Amino acid sequence: MFSLIVGFAALVVAGCAAFFSVQGLATLYSGQFIAVCIMAGGLEFGKLVAASYLHRYWKETNFLLKTYLTIAILILMGITSLGIFGFLTSAYQGSLVEFSQKESEQNFIISQKDILQKELDGLDLRIKTLNESRLSQEKRLPQMSSKAAAPIYEDIKKSGEEINQIKNRTNLIFSEIKDLDYKSLELQKQSGKQKDIGTLKYASELFKTDLNTIVKWFTIAIILVFDPLAICLVLAYNSTIKKKDDDIIIEESNNIKTKVLNGNVKYRN
Repeated sequence: MFSLIVGFAALVVAGCAAFFSVQGLATLYSGQFIAVCIMAGGLEFGKLVAASYLHRYWKETNFLLKTYLTIAILILMGITSLGIFGFLTSAYQGSLVEFSQKESEQNFIISQKDILQKELDGLDLRIKTLNESRLSQEKRLPQMSSKAAAPIYEDIKKSGEEINQIKNRTNLIFSEIKDLDYKSLELQKQSGKQKDIGTLKYASELFKTDLNTIVKWFTIAIILVFDPLAICLVLAYNSTIKKKDDDIIIEESNNIKTKVLNGNVKYRN
């Protein structure tokens, strides 16, 4: 039963490694996508068969063949790892473009809000200045004749009109800021759905490095265990099968059959 579990695990891991590798290599040579898929798939299958063959028949195989197959397996492991690296980094780049676009939009919204807030602060200051000027002029009016007060009334009227215009502009600014806040909230919701990039971004901030460096080492860690694990599981499966074959040995001598299980004689006939 355990040998079946090992065999299934080997099949799953090796299949995933082959799929990612073939996709990565075919994307690299996308001009002949199908042909590259067939070639890479054949090499992946050949690599596993070669590793199993060497494991089973190492002693019986001549030196030159063993050397060539060993070198070929190591090179193919490197090619597989390169294909997996290309596949994973390509997937990351696809997510990064969308994430960067949303981040740029978010930064643009923040800059627009800053501009509007500065304008709002300037308008508030202008209203304060106009009100102070009006108050000062109104205090002077009782001491002035009607003729001398006429320009003052005109200035007060113009100040009132300007204040009304500023208030209208202020209301528009508040409305624009509200719209920008809504857009920012929508972008945050969309960015929140990208758990992959968000997690990696948090890791980059945690380790105080850039996002690409985190992704690079994370991807390298994956490929360092991916294909080697697939090979090791295939060899482990071969070992379990070989052990089962060795547990049952039938010896024939002078028409006498002996069954030996785990070194103990079970029956003779």
